[in-house]
Amino acid sequence: MKRFTISFLTLFLLWILQPGLLHACDPMKIYEGTWEFTAEQAPFGYQAGTMTFEIKENKLTGYLKFSESEYIIEFQNIEINDGGITLEITVEYEQVPIKGSVRENVFTGTAASPEGPVSFSATRVMSSQ
Repeated sequence: MKRFTISFLTLFLLWILQPGLLHACDPMKIYEGTWEFTAEQAPFGYQAGTMTFEIKENKLTGYLKFSESEYIIEFQNIEINDGGITLEITVEYEQVPIKGSVRENVFTGTAASPEGPVSFSATRVMSSQ
């Protein structure tokens, strides 16, 4: 009986932890997909939009699209580390470094704009599959 209980608890814990373990194997998967973001402190036209991350040839790529614009801004210098993700975008000929991380399926971070730091928050867009 004791052996059965231990086996059952072990299997139960593995089943509960499975989503986290899968992401731990490939940290790019944490960011993959489309995220709707808001940045209330950003200048008008840059306060909302989507960020899309894709894995191509085992490399994380992506782009950003502001709601008030039709332009697509490619992410540059994407790096994933223990503390989250860093990347850069070019907005109006200015390099804007961005740092962020995902916790409990919410992507938060800060963009270092020329006018000062701008915080953002994003939620994953659910696909219609």
